[in-house]
This record gives sequence, C-alpha cells and structure tokens, in this order.
Amino acid sequence: MGRLGTIVKVAAVAGPTVWKVVQAVGPTLMKLRKENPEVFAAVEKQVQRLGEARRKGRSPEGLRLRIAALRDQVSYLRASADDEAERARAEAWRNQLDRIEASLPLLGAMSEKTSRRERKHVDHRIDELSAEILAAFIDERDEDAERGTTPRLEG
Repeated sequence: MGRLGTIVKVAAVAGPTVWKVVQAVGPTLMKLRKENPEVFAAVEKQVQRLGEARRKGRSPEGLRLRIAALRDQVSYLRASADDEAERARAEAWRNQLDRIEASLPLLGAMSEKTSRRERKHVDHRIDELSAEILAAFIDERDEDAERGTTPRLEG
C-alpha cells in the first residue's frame, strides 16, 4: 500500500470528513498513484496540509491554516473549471472561506465559553467544506490528468 497508506493515516488526522473522502476515492487515488504520480503527490500534499493544520486544533491559527489549504484547492478548481457551474461552485466556496476567515478576529472579543462554542462551530463548518472541496479537488485533478491539461493559476 505504501504511500497510499500514508495518505489514509494523514487523512485520519485531518479529520473524519477528510478521512471519509480519501476512503471513498481510494480507487481513484490508487489509479493516480500508479498512472500520474505527480498528481497523486499534489493530492497527498493537500491532505498533509489539512492534517498539519488540524493538529493545531481549534485555535485561530489552526483554523486559518485549514482555510489557507482549502483556498489553494479552490484556486485550482476555479482555474480548472470547465463550465460556468464549476466556476460558480468554486466562487461560492471562496466566498464561504472569506466569511469564515473574516469571523475569526471576533472570537477574541468573546467570552471564553462563547469563543470555545463558536470555534467548535467554525471547526465543524470547515470540516464540511473540507469534504466538499477535497472531493472536488481530487476529481478535478484526476479529470485534468486524463485530459493532459494543467490550469494556469492566478497569482
């Protein structure tokens, strides 16, 4: 199993939703590892970033790191979008990430109990977005590899 086992272990650290995505797309990952190692490495890197950020817990820094990892995936999805629906979906995710990130400074102004509850809520929302975005990212990387295309990323 090799590197695929490693990505599954890292996904488990990244959270239950990321683990479920990696588990669900296991056959795709195995195919990518065999046929497109560079694409597999890109997916593996994103899962590792999510895992590393998750280890920081629900601190504002940890939440920001998770948002940053998802932002990179959304940027790829936006650049790789094949149609307006895919572009709109990527843009909606970007907007949601912007709103979550904008709310993080407010956590410091709350009481400890309220802040803890809100960080838990933000953590859960990021988990949900992680599942959606990572699944789309893996599918899009696989689709682009099959077509032999690489999108131009802005910035």
